[in-house]
Amino acid sequence: MHNAIQFIGTQRSGSNLLRLILNQHDLISAPHPPHLLKTFVPLLPHYEAMYGNPLPRLIEDMCLWVEYNPVPWTDVVLDREIIAQNAASIYDVFEQAYIQKAHVDKAGIWCCKSTFNVHYVDQLEKKIRPFYIHLYRDGRDVAASFKKILVGQKHAYHLAKQWHQEQVIAMNFLKGIEPGRKIQISYESLLDRPAEVVGAICDKLKIDYDDKMLNYYTSEESQHTADSGKMWESVIKPIIKNNKEKFFGELTEEDIRIFEKVAGSTLRQLGYRLVYQDNDDFDLDIDRYNVLNAEMIAEGRKNSSDKELQKRARQERLLEGIKQKFEVEG
Repeated sequence: MHNAIQFIGTQRSGSNLLRLILNQHDLISAPHPPHLLKTFVPLLPHYEAMYGNPLPRLIEDMCLWVEYNPVPWTDVVLDREIIAQNAASIYDVFEQAYIQKAHVDKAGIWCCKSTFNVHYVDQLEKKIRPFYIHLYRDGRDVAASFKKILVGQKHAYHLAKQWHQEQVIAMNFLKGIEPGRKIQISYESLLDRPAEVVGAICDKLKIDYDDKMLNYYTSEESQHTADSGKMWESVIKPIIKNNKEKFFGELTEEDIRIFEKVAGSTLRQLGYRLVYQDNDDFDLDIDRYNVLNAEMIAEGRKNSSDKELQKRARQERLLEGIKQKFEVEG
């Protein structure tokens, strides 16, 4: 049995759905991810420059970040002293936080669904050697989903570029991982054949499949997640089998052409059919896309509910304070 699971890929690919399904298993603890590595790895050089030994400050800030997560980690108070005793790097702090949550949940396997960690797989492999789940979804549906939520890029060009890059990183990395420590799953297959797909994950993990895993939507964790933002509201519903190819009605022709121009090769590699075969003469206007993307991000935040913004406020204040201390912009 493996003791750690790491999702890799791109957000909005069904990772919260699969996390909640796995969290229903008695042996798996899969809390909502605070994206520790995405947040703190870029800041690590500043911690190292300011502090002779950055770990004590990092441990405190990373624990606070978990405790301020929009979807709370229930029933656990992170023990800074125990983390300090077992941590020699930022990756150890990340692991120890999940271990403590798993211990409270009486689970032998911890699961991090932060697909952002695809950018840190080399270090994760050196430090932790988890079981990897590459969860992927039609990138055009990913783009359509991102356009409707608070976080992330918003223009089709930026979303296509991100999706393409992250899928390529994931696929290339997994080539060097032995079969027993990886599985690739499409979101669409999870919708079509949930018991079969989840059963295949359990087989790889060397644990028994449990029918209650597909009753995830009745769990307290699903309710906590849905209460924390519009982007997660569907997790208190059974699997929505037709939640695919939504991009036909939600993206413009220009959006689809842009996405396929940037990421068409990767769409095909993952088994998705292109809508437009005559894109060779379609020119990209990247400067215009950059302006539009910034405007769309600002508009998305303006249209977000007060509840969603309040849920994220403590983390945002913490990060703003850290960056001010280091005089880091953005």
